[in-house]
Amino acid sequence: MKEFVLSNDEARQVDRYTIDELKISGQELMHKAGNYVALKAKLLLKHIPGSRIDIFCGTGNNGGDGFVAASFLYDWGANVFLWICGKEEKIKGDALYFYNRCMDLHVNIEFLEDEKMIDNIPENFCPDLIIDGLLGTGFKGVVKGIIAKAIKKINSTDCPVISIDIPSGIDGDTGMIGGVAVKAQKTVTMGFLKRGLLYHPGHQYAGNIALVDLDYPKESFEILDNETYWLRKDYVKNIFREIHEDTYKHQMGKILIFAGSVGMTGAATLSALGALRSGAGLVVAAIPESLNTIMEIKLTEAMTLPLPESKNRTFCLKSLEAAKERLEWSDVVVFGPGVSGDPEVKNFGIELLKNTSKPIIVDADGLKIFHNNLDLINNIDDLILTPHIGEFARMTNQNVSDCMNNKIDVAREFVKKYSCTLVLKSYRTIIVHKDGTIAINPTGNPGMATGGTGDVLTGMIAAFRAQGISSYHSAVAGVSIHGYAGDLSKQDRGMRGLIASDLLSNISLTLKKIEQSNK
Repeated sequence: MKEFVLSNDEARQVDRYTIDELKISGQELMHKAGNYVALKAKLLLKHIPGSRIDIFCGTGNNGGDGFVAASFLYDWGANVFLWICGKEEKIKGDALYFYNRCMDLHVNIEFLEDEKMIDNIPENFCPDLIIDGLLGTGFKGVVKGIIAKAIKKINSTDCPVISIDIPSGIDGDTGMIGGVAVKAQKTVTMGFLKRGLLYHPGHQYAGNIALVDLDYPKESFEILDNETYWLRKDYVKNIFREIHEDTYKHQMGKILIFAGSVGMTGAATLSALGALRSGAGLVVAAIPESLNTIMEIKLTEAMTLPLPESKNRTFCLKSLEAAKERLEWSDVVVFGPGVSGDPEVKNFGIELLKNTSKPIIVDADGLKIFHNNLDLINNIDDLILTPHIGEFARMTNQNVSDCMNNKIDVAREFVKKYSCTLVLKSYRTIIVHKDGTIAINPTGNPGMATGGTGDVLTGMIAAFRAQGISSYHSAVAGVSIHGYAGDLSKQDRGMRGLIASDLLSNISLTLKKIEQSNK
Protein backbone atom coordinates (compact mmCIF):
# COMPACT_ATOMS: atom_id res chain seq x y z
CA MET A 1 0.00 0.00 0.00
CA LYS A 2 1.15 3.56 -0.70
CA GLU A 3 2.61 5.64 2.13
CA PHE A 4 -0.12 8.27 2.38
CA VAL A 5 0.64 11.82 3.50
CA LEU A 6 -2.35 13.44 5.18
CA SER A 7 -3.39 16.90 6.26
CA ASN A 8 -4.86 17.43 9.72
CA ASP A 9 -8.38 17.33 8.32
CA GLU A 10 -7.70 14.20 6.26
CA ALA A 11 -6.22 12.47 9.31
CA ARG A 12 -9.38 13.24 11.29
CA GLN A 13 -11.55 11.90 8.47
CA VAL A 14 -9.57 8.65 8.24
CA ASP A 15 -9.62 8.11 12.02
CA ARG A 16 -13.32 8.88 12.28
CA TYR A 17 -14.22 6.57 9.40
CA THR A 18 -12.00 3.76 10.71
CA ILE A 19 -13.54 3.92 14.18
CA ASP A 20 -17.16 4.78 13.39
CA GLU A 21 -17.75 2.93 10.12
CA LEU A 22 -15.16 0.14 10.03
CA LYS A 23 -15.69 -0.49 13.75
CA ILE A 24 -12.02 -0.63 14.66
CA SER A 25 -11.74 0.41 18.28
CA GLY A 26 -10.07 3.74 19.03
CA GLN A 27 -8.77 2.14 22.19
CA GLU A 28 -7.12 -0.58 20.10
CA LEU A 29 -5.46 2.01 17.85
CA MET A 30 -4.22 3.98 20.87
CA HIS A 31 -2.89 0.81 22.48
CA LYS A 32 -0.90 -0.05 19.34
CA ALA A 33 0.40 3.51 19.00
CA GLY A 34 1.62 3.71 22.59
CA ASN A 35 3.17 0.25 22.35
CA TYR A 36 5.19 1.33 19.30
CA VAL A 37 6.40 4.44 21.15
CA ALA A 38 7.57 2.25 24.02
CA LEU A 39 9.32 -0.14 21.63
CA LYS A 40 11.13 2.75 19.93
CA ALA A 41 12.19 4.01 23.36
CA LYS A 42 13.50 0.54 24.18
CA LEU A 43 15.43 0.45 20.92
CA LEU A 44 16.94 3.88 21.54
CA LEU A 45 17.99 3.23 25.15
CA LYS A 46 18.94 -0.43 24.59
CA HIS A 47 18.44 -1.06 28.32
CA ILE A 48 15.10 -0.23 29.98
CA PRO A 49 15.21 -1.61 33.58
CA GLY A 50 16.22 1.19 35.93
CA SER A 51 16.24 3.88 33.23
CA ARG A 52 14.59 7.20 34.11
CA ILE A 53 11.99 8.11 31.45
CA ASP A 54 9.93 11.27 31.76
CA ILE A 55 6.80 11.57 29.62
CA PHE A 56 5.16 14.96 29.07
CA CYS A 57 1.51 14.58 28.11
CA GLY A 58 -1.45 16.73 27.27
CA THR A 59 -4.98 15.69 28.16
CA GLY A 60 -6.00 14.65 24.61
CA ASN A 61 -5.33 11.62 22.44
CA ASN A 62 -1.65 12.48 21.96
CA GLY A 63 -1.33 12.32 25.72
CA GLY A 64 -3.30 9.05 25.63
CA ASP A 65 -0.58 7.50 23.45
CA GLY A 66 1.89 8.70 26.08
CA PHE A 67 -0.10 7.01 28.87
CA VAL A 68 0.03 3.72 26.96
CA ALA A 69 3.79 4.07 26.47
CA ALA A 70 4.18 4.83 30.18
CA SER A 71 2.37 1.63 31.18
CA PHE A 72 4.52 -0.54 28.91
CA LEU A 73 7.78 1.08 29.98
CA TYR A 74 6.79 0.76 33.64
CA ASP A 75 6.03 -2.95 33.12
CA TRP A 76 9.48 -3.37 31.56
CA GLY A 77 11.17 -1.94 34.65
CA ALA A 78 11.70 1.73 33.76
CA ASN A 79 11.46 4.46 36.36
CA VAL A 80 8.62 6.39 34.68
CA PHE A 81 7.48 9.92 35.52
CA LEU A 82 4.33 11.33 33.91
CA TRP A 83 4.02 15.11 33.73
CA ILE A 84 0.48 15.99 32.63
CA CYS A 85 -0.15 19.56 31.47
CA GLY A 86 -3.75 20.32 32.34
CA LYS A 87 -6.42 19.20 34.77
CA GLU A 88 -7.36 15.60 35.47
CA GLU A 89 -11.04 16.16 34.66
CA LYS A 90 -10.14 17.09 31.07
CA ILE A 91 -8.88 13.59 30.29
CA LYS A 92 -11.67 11.78 28.42
CA GLY A 93 -12.50 8.70 26.36
CA ASP A 94 -9.74 6.31 25.34
CA ALA A 95 -7.07 8.50 26.93
CA LEU A 96 -8.88 8.25 30.27
CA TYR A 97 -8.85 4.45 30.08
CA PHE A 98 -5.06 4.36 29.74
CA TYR A 99 -4.58 7.11 32.33
CA ASN A 100 -6.47 4.93 34.80
CA ARG A 101 -4.20 2.04 33.81
CA CYS A 102 -1.18 4.18 34.82
CA MET A 103 -2.91 5.03 38.10
CA ASP A 104 -3.48 1.33 38.82
CA LEU A 105 0.21 0.63 38.19
CA HIS A 106 1.19 3.47 40.56
CA VAL A 107 3.21 5.27 37.90
CA ASN A 108 4.64 8.56 39.22
CA ILE A 109 2.18 11.23 38.03
CA GLU A 110 2.17 14.98 38.55
CA PHE A 111 -0.30 17.45 37.06
CA LEU A 112 1.08 20.79 35.86
CA GLU A 113 -1.95 23.08 35.95
CA ASP A 114 -0.21 26.44 35.63
CA GLU A 115 3.12 27.80 34.50
CA LYS A 116 4.55 28.14 38.00
CA MET A 117 4.24 24.40 38.52
CA ILE A 118 6.92 23.80 35.85
CA ASP A 119 9.29 25.08 38.51
CA ASN A 120 8.58 21.87 40.44
CA ILE A 121 10.77 20.12 37.87
CA PRO A 122 14.37 20.30 39.18
CA GLU A 123 16.83 22.62 37.42
CA ASN A 124 19.27 19.79 36.83
CA PHE A 125 16.48 17.68 35.32
CA CYS A 126 18.06 15.25 32.84
CA PRO A 127 16.44 11.81 32.57
CA ASP A 128 17.72 9.09 30.27
CA LEU A 129 14.87 9.85 27.87
CA ILE A 130 12.03 12.34 27.45
CA ILE A 131 8.88 11.44 25.53
CA ASP A 132 6.81 14.31 24.15
CA GLY A 133 3.06 13.68 24.04
CA LEU A 134 1.89 17.24 24.67
CA LEU A 135 0.21 18.29 21.40
CA GLY A 136 -0.96 16.23 18.44
CA THR A 137 -1.14 16.86 14.72
CA GLY A 138 -4.26 19.01 15.03
CA PHE A 139 -2.33 21.87 16.68
CA LYS A 140 -2.53 25.27 14.98
CA GLY A 141 -1.65 28.77 16.04
CA VAL A 142 0.78 29.75 18.79
CA VAL A 143 1.72 27.62 21.78
CA LYS A 144 1.01 29.47 25.01
CA GLY A 145 0.97 29.04 28.76
CA ILE A 146 1.91 25.84 30.50
CA ILE A 147 2.48 23.91 27.25
CA ALA A 148 4.92 26.54 25.96
CA LYS A 149 6.83 26.50 29.23
CA ALA A 150 6.93 22.69 29.25
CA ILE A 151 8.36 22.68 25.71
CA LYS A 152 11.04 25.16 26.73
CA LYS A 153 11.89 22.94 29.69
CA ILE A 154 12.24 19.89 27.42
CA ASN A 155 14.44 21.82 24.99
CA SER A 156 16.65 23.13 27.80
CA THR A 157 17.94 19.63 28.55
CA ASP A 158 20.57 17.63 26.69
CA CYS A 159 18.43 14.49 26.90
CA PRO A 160 17.29 12.45 23.91
CA VAL A 161 13.66 13.21 23.03
CA ILE A 162 11.05 11.10 21.25
CA SER A 163 7.96 12.93 19.99
CA ILE A 164 4.66 11.14 19.49
CA ASP A 165 3.18 11.65 16.00
CA ILE A 166 4.70 15.14 15.53
CA PRO A 167 6.88 17.39 17.71
CA SER A 168 4.62 19.49 19.91
CA GLY A 169 4.31 23.02 18.53
CA ILE A 170 4.68 22.04 14.85
CA ASP A 171 1.70 22.70 12.59
CA GLY A 172 0.66 19.35 11.13
CA ASP A 173 -0.32 20.94 7.81
CA THR A 174 2.54 23.34 7.11
CA GLY A 175 5.48 22.29 9.28
CA MET A 176 5.67 25.81 10.70
CA ILE A 177 6.53 26.48 14.36
CA GLY A 178 3.84 27.89 16.63
CA GLY A 179 6.23 30.15 18.54
CA VAL A 180 8.07 27.27 20.19
CA ALA A 181 8.32 23.55 19.37
CA VAL A 182 9.94 20.43 20.78
CA LYS A 183 13.28 19.57 19.17
CA ALA A 184 13.14 15.78 18.93
CA GLN A 185 15.80 13.21 18.17
CA LYS A 186 13.13 10.85 16.85
CA THR A 187 9.45 11.17 15.96
CA VAL A 188 7.23 8.10 16.01
CA THR A 189 4.33 8.88 13.69
CA MET A 190 1.25 6.70 13.51
CA GLY A 191 -0.39 5.00 10.54
CA PHE A 192 0.46 7.58 7.87
CA LEU A 193 2.83 10.48 7.32
CA LYS A 194 1.80 14.02 8.21
CA ARG A 195 2.49 16.97 5.94
CA GLY A 196 4.13 18.97 8.70
CA LEU A 197 6.81 16.31 9.18
CA LEU A 198 8.05 16.59 5.61
CA TYR A 199 8.71 20.30 5.21
CA HIS A 200 11.01 22.75 6.95
CA PRO A 201 11.19 23.60 9.71
CA GLY A 202 9.02 20.69 10.90
CA HIS A 203 11.31 18.12 9.32
CA GLN A 204 14.32 19.55 11.17
CA TYR A 205 12.50 19.43 14.51
CA ALA A 206 11.25 15.87 13.97
CA GLY A 207 14.68 14.25 13.78
CA ASN A 208 14.57 10.66 12.55
CA ILE A 209 10.99 9.83 11.52
CA ALA A 210 9.68 6.32 12.23
CA LEU A 211 6.39 5.53 10.50
CA VAL A 212 4.60 2.71 12.31
CA ASP A 213 1.84 0.56 10.88
CA LEU A 214 -1.37 0.57 12.92
CA ASP A 215 -3.05 -1.80 10.43
CA TYR A 216 -5.46 0.75 9.02
CA PRO A 217 -7.50 -1.11 6.37
CA LYS A 218 -7.17 0.00 2.77
CA GLU A 219 -10.79 1.16 2.97
CA SER A 220 -9.81 3.81 5.51
CA PHE A 221 -8.09 5.81 2.80
CA GLU A 222 -10.65 5.33 0.05
CA ILE A 223 -12.80 8.07 1.57
CA LEU A 224 -10.19 10.72 0.72
CA ASP A 225 -11.09 13.06 -2.13
CA ASN A 226 -7.48 12.99 -3.38
CA GLU A 227 -4.38 10.94 -2.74
CA THR A 228 -1.12 12.43 -1.53
CA TYR A 229 1.67 9.91 -1.14
CA TRP A 230 5.37 9.59 -0.40
CA LEU A 231 7.28 8.59 -3.53
CA ARG A 232 9.15 5.36 -2.79
CA LYS A 233 11.86 3.82 -4.95
CA ASP A 234 9.84 0.65 -5.58
CA TYR A 235 7.04 2.78 -7.09
CA VAL A 236 9.42 4.36 -9.60
CA LYS A 237 11.00 1.12 -10.78
CA ASN A 238 7.58 -0.21 -11.82
CA ILE A 239 7.12 2.68 -14.24
CA PHE A 240 9.68 1.42 -16.72
CA ARG A 241 9.11 -1.21 -19.38
CA GLU A 242 11.68 -3.67 -20.64
CA ILE A 243 13.86 -2.61 -23.58
CA HIS A 244 13.62 -5.34 -26.20
CA GLU A 245 16.63 -6.66 -28.08
CA ASP A 246 15.33 -5.47 -31.47
CA THR A 247 14.73 -1.87 -30.28
CA TYR A 248 15.98 0.93 -32.55
CA LYS A 249 16.49 4.62 -31.87
CA HIS A 250 13.16 5.89 -33.18
CA GLN A 251 11.35 3.63 -30.69
CA MET A 252 13.26 5.28 -27.83
CA GLY A 253 11.72 8.64 -28.57
CA LYS A 254 12.38 11.73 -30.67
CA ILE A 255 12.61 15.03 -28.81
CA LEU A 256 12.65 18.59 -30.11
CA ILE A 257 13.95 21.12 -27.57
CA PHE A 258 13.48 24.86 -28.14
CA ALA A 259 16.05 26.37 -25.81
CA GLY A 260 18.82 28.91 -25.46
CA SER A 261 19.57 32.57 -26.16
CA VAL A 262 22.66 34.76 -25.91
CA GLY A 263 24.47 33.81 -22.71
CA MET A 264 22.15 30.82 -22.10
CA THR A 265 23.37 28.10 -24.44
CA GLY A 266 24.23 26.04 -21.35
CA ALA A 267 20.52 25.57 -20.60
CA ALA A 268 19.93 24.11 -24.05
CA THR A 269 22.97 21.84 -23.70
CA LEU A 270 21.99 20.49 -20.30
CA SER A 271 18.40 19.80 -21.38
CA ALA A 272 19.60 17.90 -24.46
CA LEU A 273 22.14 15.86 -22.50
CA GLY A 274 19.61 15.17 -19.73
CA ALA A 275 17.30 13.70 -22.36
CA LEU A 276 20.04 11.59 -23.93
CA ARG A 277 21.27 10.25 -20.60
CA SER A 278 17.67 9.25 -19.83
CA GLY A 279 17.42 7.02 -22.86
CA ALA A 280 16.03 9.26 -25.61
CA GLY A 281 16.74 7.84 -29.06
CA LEU A 282 17.11 11.14 -30.91
CA VAL A 283 17.35 14.70 -29.61
CA VAL A 284 17.28 17.89 -31.67
CA ALA A 285 18.23 21.15 -29.97
CA ALA A 286 16.50 24.01 -31.81
CA ILE A 287 18.50 27.20 -31.30
CA PRO A 288 18.55 30.79 -32.64
CA GLU A 289 20.72 30.48 -35.75
CA SER A 290 23.57 32.77 -34.69
CA LEU A 291 24.21 30.49 -31.68
CA ASN A 292 24.36 27.29 -33.70
CA THR A 293 28.16 27.19 -34.00
CA ILE A 294 28.42 27.19 -30.22
CA MET A 295 25.89 24.39 -29.92
CA GLU A 296 27.66 22.29 -32.56
CA ILE A 297 30.75 22.40 -30.33
CA LYS A 298 28.87 21.70 -27.10
CA LEU A 299 26.77 18.79 -28.39
CA THR A 300 28.09 15.65 -30.02
CA GLU A 301 25.28 13.09 -29.72
CA ALA A 302 22.40 15.55 -30.15
CA MET A 303 21.55 17.27 -33.41
CA THR A 304 20.96 21.00 -33.71
CA LEU A 305 18.36 22.98 -35.63
CA PRO A 306 19.40 26.59 -36.33
CA LEU A 307 16.28 28.76 -36.70
CA PRO A 308 15.62 32.32 -37.94
CA GLU A 309 15.98 34.72 -35.04
CA SER A 310 14.88 38.15 -33.83
CA LYS A 311 17.16 41.16 -33.79
CA ASN A 312 17.92 40.27 -30.17
CA ARG A 313 19.04 36.79 -31.30
CA THR A 314 16.07 34.98 -29.78
CA PHE A 315 13.24 32.86 -31.14
CA CYS A 316 10.54 34.72 -33.06
CA LEU A 317 7.49 33.84 -35.18
CA LYS A 318 9.72 33.13 -38.19
CA SER A 319 11.44 30.45 -36.07
CA LEU A 320 8.18 28.52 -35.79
CA GLU A 321 7.58 28.38 -39.54
CA ALA A 322 11.09 27.01 -40.10
CA ALA A 323 10.64 24.33 -37.40
CA LYS A 324 7.41 22.81 -38.75
CA GLU A 325 9.03 19.74 -40.29
CA ARG A 326 10.84 18.86 -37.06
CA LEU A 327 7.67 19.47 -35.05
CA GLU A 328 5.90 16.85 -37.14
CA TRP A 329 8.86 14.49 -36.72
CA SER A 330 9.07 14.78 -32.94
CA ASP A 331 7.32 12.71 -30.26
CA VAL A 332 7.73 15.35 -27.54
CA VAL A 333 8.44 19.07 -27.59
CA VAL A 334 10.28 21.09 -24.93
CA PHE A 335 10.10 24.87 -24.69
CA GLY A 336 11.76 27.23 -22.28
CA PRO A 337 15.24 26.52 -20.91
CA GLY A 338 17.28 29.69 -21.36
CA VAL A 339 15.05 31.23 -24.06
CA SER A 340 15.02 34.66 -22.29
CA GLY A 341 12.11 36.94 -21.50
CA ASP A 342 12.19 38.78 -24.83
CA PRO A 343 8.64 39.72 -26.01
CA GLU A 344 9.22 37.97 -29.35
CA VAL A 345 9.97 34.75 -27.48
CA LYS A 346 6.66 35.02 -25.68
CA ASN A 347 4.82 35.41 -28.99
CA PHE A 348 6.73 32.44 -30.39
CA GLY A 349 5.86 30.29 -27.38
CA ILE A 350 2.16 31.05 -27.50
CA GLU A 351 1.97 30.18 -31.19
CA LEU A 352 4.05 27.04 -30.63
CA LEU A 353 1.56 25.76 -28.06
CA LYS A 354 -1.37 26.60 -30.29
CA ASN A 355 0.12 24.85 -33.30
CA THR A 356 1.35 21.53 -32.01
CA SER A 357 -0.63 18.52 -30.86
CA LYS A 358 2.47 16.80 -29.45
CA PRO A 359 3.06 16.37 -25.72
CA ILE A 360 4.87 19.51 -24.60
CA ILE A 361 6.97 20.43 -21.57
CA VAL A 362 7.31 24.08 -20.61
CA ASP A 363 10.02 25.18 -18.21
CA ALA A 364 11.98 28.21 -17.02
CA ASP A 365 11.63 31.31 -19.25
CA GLY A 366 8.96 29.51 -21.26
CA LEU A 367 6.59 29.75 -18.32
CA LYS A 368 6.31 33.49 -18.91
CA ILE A 369 3.86 32.82 -21.73
CA PHE A 370 1.29 31.96 -19.07
CA HIS A 371 1.63 35.23 -17.12
CA ASN A 372 -1.86 36.77 -17.20
CA ASN A 373 -2.69 34.07 -19.75
CA LEU A 374 -3.39 30.93 -17.72
CA ASP A 375 -6.44 29.97 -19.78
CA LEU A 376 -4.03 29.01 -22.56
CA ILE A 377 -3.25 25.87 -20.52
CA ASN A 378 -6.70 24.39 -21.02
CA ASN A 379 -6.25 24.49 -24.81
CA ILE A 380 -3.35 22.00 -24.65
CA ASP A 381 -4.12 18.30 -24.42
CA ASP A 382 -0.83 17.01 -23.00
CA LEU A 383 1.14 19.60 -21.04
CA ILE A 384 3.77 19.31 -18.31
CA LEU A 385 4.78 22.46 -16.42
CA THR A 386 7.96 22.46 -14.31
CA PRO A 387 8.16 25.74 -12.34
CA HIS A 388 10.10 26.24 -9.16
CA ILE A 389 8.08 27.78 -6.34
CA GLY A 390 9.04 31.38 -7.26
CA GLU A 391 8.15 30.91 -10.93
CA PHE A 392 4.85 29.33 -9.92
CA ALA A 393 4.01 32.26 -7.65
CA ARG A 394 4.77 34.78 -10.39
CA MET A 395 2.85 32.78 -12.98
CA THR A 396 -0.24 32.62 -10.77
CA ASN A 397 0.08 36.09 -9.17
CA GLN A 398 0.43 34.68 -5.67
CA ASN A 399 2.72 35.37 -2.74
CA VAL A 400 5.79 33.07 -2.66
CA SER A 401 5.55 32.38 1.07
CA ASP A 402 1.84 31.54 0.78
CA CYS A 403 2.64 29.03 -1.97
CA MET A 404 5.52 27.55 0.01
CA ASN A 405 3.55 27.15 3.24
CA ASN A 406 0.54 25.57 1.56
CA LYS A 407 1.95 24.16 -1.65
CA ILE A 408 0.05 20.86 -1.71
CA ASP A 409 -3.36 22.53 -1.62
CA VAL A 410 -2.29 25.41 -3.86
CA ALA A 411 -0.85 23.05 -6.49
CA ARG A 412 -3.87 20.73 -6.41
CA GLU A 413 -6.25 23.65 -6.80
CA PHE A 414 -4.20 24.87 -9.76
CA VAL A 415 -4.33 21.62 -11.77
CA LYS A 416 -8.03 21.21 -11.15
CA LYS A 417 -8.59 24.64 -12.66
CA TYR A 418 -5.91 24.43 -15.35
CA SER A 419 -5.59 20.90 -16.68
CA CYS A 420 -1.92 19.84 -16.80
CA THR A 421 0.74 17.77 -15.08
CA LEU A 422 2.54 20.04 -12.63
CA VAL A 423 6.04 19.59 -11.23
CA LEU A 424 6.37 22.15 -8.43
CA LYS A 425 10.07 22.31 -7.62
CA SER A 426 11.36 23.15 -4.14
CA TYR A 427 12.53 21.24 -1.09
CA ARG A 428 10.41 18.05 -1.36
CA THR A 429 9.31 18.65 -4.96
CA ILE A 430 5.73 17.58 -5.64
CA ILE A 431 4.33 16.05 -8.82
CA VAL A 432 0.62 16.69 -9.41
CA HIS A 433 -1.61 14.60 -11.68
CA LYS A 434 -4.50 16.21 -13.55
CA ASP A 435 -6.92 14.44 -11.19
CA GLY A 436 -5.30 15.98 -8.10
CA THR A 437 -3.16 13.00 -7.04
CA ILE A 438 0.15 14.20 -5.60
CA ALA A 439 3.48 12.42 -5.16
CA ILE A 440 6.01 13.97 -2.76
CA ASN A 441 9.62 13.30 -3.73
CA PRO A 442 12.15 12.48 -0.99
CA THR A 443 15.32 12.44 -3.14
CA GLY A 444 17.86 15.18 -3.78
CA ASN A 445 19.96 17.50 -1.63
CA PRO A 446 20.87 21.21 -1.23
CA GLY A 447 23.90 20.80 -3.51
CA MET A 448 21.43 20.68 -6.40
CA ALA A 449 20.47 24.31 -5.74
CA THR A 450 22.65 25.48 -8.59
CA GLY A 451 21.99 26.76 -12.09
CA GLY A 452 21.19 24.14 -14.70
CA THR A 453 19.87 21.27 -12.58
CA GLY A 454 16.31 22.14 -13.60
CA ASP A 455 17.32 22.07 -17.27
CA VAL A 456 18.65 18.54 -16.81
CA LEU A 457 15.35 17.53 -15.18
CA THR A 458 13.34 18.93 -18.09
CA GLY A 459 15.32 16.84 -20.53
CA MET A 460 14.85 13.73 -18.40
CA ILE A 461 11.06 14.12 -18.22
CA ALA A 462 10.97 14.66 -21.98
CA ALA A 463 12.93 11.45 -22.57
CA PHE A 464 10.58 9.34 -20.48
CA ARG A 465 7.52 10.88 -22.11
CA ALA A 466 8.97 10.21 -25.56
CA GLN A 467 9.43 6.55 -24.61
CA GLY A 468 5.67 6.21 -24.20
CA ILE A 469 5.38 6.67 -20.45
CA SER A 470 2.40 8.83 -19.38
CA SER A 471 3.01 12.50 -18.59
CA TYR A 472 2.41 12.04 -14.87
CA HIS A 473 4.63 8.97 -14.55
CA SER A 474 7.32 10.61 -16.73
CA ALA A 475 7.35 13.51 -14.28
CA VAL A 476 7.38 11.17 -11.26
CA ALA A 477 10.26 9.12 -12.68
CA GLY A 478 12.16 12.21 -13.80
CA VAL A 479 11.97 13.98 -10.45
CA SER A 480 12.84 10.86 -8.44
CA ILE A 481 15.78 9.76 -10.60
CA HIS A 482 17.05 13.34 -10.91
CA GLY A 483 17.18 13.47 -7.10
CA TYR A 484 18.92 10.09 -6.83
CA ALA A 485 21.50 11.24 -9.40
CA GLY A 486 22.06 14.34 -7.30
CA ASP A 487 22.52 12.21 -4.19
CA LEU A 488 25.10 10.04 -5.99
CA SER A 489 26.87 13.22 -7.13
CA LYS A 490 26.93 14.43 -3.53
CA GLN A 491 28.63 11.19 -2.48
CA ASP A 492 31.30 11.72 -5.15
CA ARG A 493 31.87 15.46 -4.84
CA GLY A 494 30.14 16.76 -1.73
CA MET A 495 27.41 19.39 -1.78
CA ARG A 496 29.19 22.71 -1.98
CA GLY A 497 30.95 22.15 -5.30
CA LEU A 498 28.24 20.15 -7.08
CA ILE A 499 27.24 21.44 -10.54
CA ALA A 500 24.44 20.45 -12.88
CA SER A 501 26.60 18.49 -15.33
CA ASP A 502 27.75 16.24 -12.46
CA LEU A 503 24.28 14.70 -12.52
CA LEU A 504 24.50 13.49 -16.11
CA SER A 505 26.64 10.37 -15.67
CA ASN A 506 24.81 9.53 -12.45
CA ILE A 507 21.48 9.48 -14.29
CA SER A 508 22.83 6.51 -16.21
CA LEU A 509 24.00 4.82 -13.01
CA THR A 510 20.62 5.32 -11.37
CA LEU A 511 18.80 3.89 -14.38
CA LYS A 512 21.20 0.95 -14.35
CA LYS A 513 20.25 0.20 -10.74
CA ILE A 514 16.57 0.31 -11.66
CA GLU A 515 17.14 -2.07 -14.58
CA GLN A 516 19.02 -4.50 -12.34
CA SER A 517 16.32 -4.39 -9.66
CA ASN A 518 13.69 -5.30 -12.26
CA LYS A 519 15.49 -8.49 -13.32
